[in-house]
Amino acid sequence: MFKKIGVVGFGLMGTQITQFFAQQGLEVVAIDVSEESLKKGMEAIKAGRFGLQRLVEKGKITEDEMNAVLDRITTSTEYSALKDCDLVIEAVFEDVNLKLKVLKEIDAVVENAVIGSNTSSISITKLSSAVSNPEKFLGIHFFNPAQIQKLVELVKGLLSDEKLVSDIKEWFIQLGKVPIVVNDSPGFATSRLGLVLGKEAMLMVQEGVATPQDIDIGMMLGYGYSMGPIETGDLVGLDTRLRIYEAMYEATKDPKWAPPKLLVQLVDAGYLGDPSLKPGSKGGVYEYFGQERATQVLKRLGIRK
Repeated sequence: MFKKIGVVGFGLMGTQITQFFAQQGLEVVAIDVSEESLKKGMEAIKAGRFGLQRLVEKGKITEDEMNAVLDRITTSTEYSALKDCDLVIEAVFEDVNLKLKVLKEIDAVVENAVIGSNTSSISITKLSSAVSNPEKFLGIHFFNPAQIQKLVELVKGLLSDEKLVSDIKEWFIQLGKVPIVVNDSPGFATSRLGLVLGKEAMLMVQEGVATPQDIDIGMMLGYGYSMGPIETGDLVGLDTRLRIYEAMYEATKDPKWAPPKLLVQLVDAGYLGDPSLKPGSKGGVYEYFGQERATQVLKRLGIRK
């Protein structure tokens, strides 16, 4: 359906999305504001925690296949590099004004491309106001890590073309993803549920009800979660989580979305999430409380792989 993909924003999610499409044999053009950001992103794709070198080490792909994937990725600081793309995905920070600005820039250089936003909480209908063909605009929300997680949440804005969304759903199925379709509303389906659980877990830590480790183990073994809500927050990034709560609160004015005090304080203190994924971060909730991550505990006990 699509032959050449553009990804704008080459941070955590942008690099993962780029890697996924390149691994599927598609050409990808990645855009960011600086050569330094692009270099860091390519390094993450090659040698990061979920990078290609890990796949080579595990015998899942060969060195030649890794190099072929990397060769399918082009990087640039110029939006003009997107002009031949038939699908462009915006993956910048969860900030509505930044996203609107970036989408206008994308729209100015592509003619007939489908444009998607990887937002996890911001109104797709609102974002569609930045593009000239809102019927060819939708939410394409990947999950971290995008090159591994099967789920993709497709979000229909008020003006999104129904057939287009249906066709993209089929295309993702062919690429090995499992897409779900939801209508535009604050937080869509997945973020809305995940944020409620994440906030309640953070409030329990804040109130001293239980430790992060015990809360997460409770959800993993009691409810079958592959990762508990606290560790998930560390993986996603505490700063990212904070921005999403703020965006949800701004959109709804509902106090249930106001970010927990502990989350605000941790981010203010430089605890931005798992330091192996967030260079410069002092750590996540687990590092702050000096605990071993719940997933590691269960691996050590032989309960999880």
